[in-house]
Amino acid sequence: MDTAEHPIRLPMSLTDGVVRLDTHRLEDAPEDLAGEDAEIRRRFDGGRPTTLAEAEDAIRRYTARRAAAGPEVTYALRLPDGTLIGGAEIRRPAGERADVGYWVFAAFRGNRYARRALALLCQAAAEHIDGLVDISAHIEPDNLASRRTAEAAGFVEAGTIVENGVVRLEFIRTL
Repeated sequence: MDTAEHPIRLPMSLTDGVVRLDTHRLEDAPEDLAGEDAEIRRRFDGGRPTTLAEAEDAIRRYTARRAAAGPEVTYALRLPDGTLIGGAEIRRPAGERADVGYWVFAAFRGNRYARRALALLCQAAAEHIDGLVDISAHIEPDNLASRRTAEAAGFVEAGTIVENGVVRLEFIRTL
C-alpha cells in the first residue's frame, strides 16, 4: 500500500488528565518488557517473551511510521507521571475506515485506562483524519474485557470476521 494514500496525522500527544497517549521512546523498552504477560503475548501472536532487542526494534518501527505519516500510528499509553502502562494504535487500510487496537499491562488493568485511551484515539481520529467515516476494533470472542472496553467507548458489535484463520468479532464506531 502506498503510505501516502491513507495518511494518519494525529497530535503527538493526547490526554484526558488521567492517561496520556504519546510517542514511544527507546528507553521504554525495559518497561514494555516488564509489562508483557501471557495475555498480551497470546493476543499479539507472540508465543514467547519478547527480547529487549525486539522491543527496541518495535519502538523504532513505531517512530519511523509516525515520522512517515503513513497509514499506522502507535501511541505509548502512560499515566500522567510518564509511567508506561500499555499502548494504542490506529491503522487506516482504507479511506473511510480505520482499525484500532489497545493493550494495558496486567498491573494496570481494571482501571478503565484502555477505555480512556480508546476514547482519546477515536476523538482525535474524528477531528484530524479527513474522510474517516467509522473505526473498527477486531476482538476475539473470549476477550470479554476488550469487548466491554470497545462498547464503553461507543463501539457496537457488527458481526464476525476471520483474520489469518482467527475468528474475531467486529465492533464499529461511526463518527
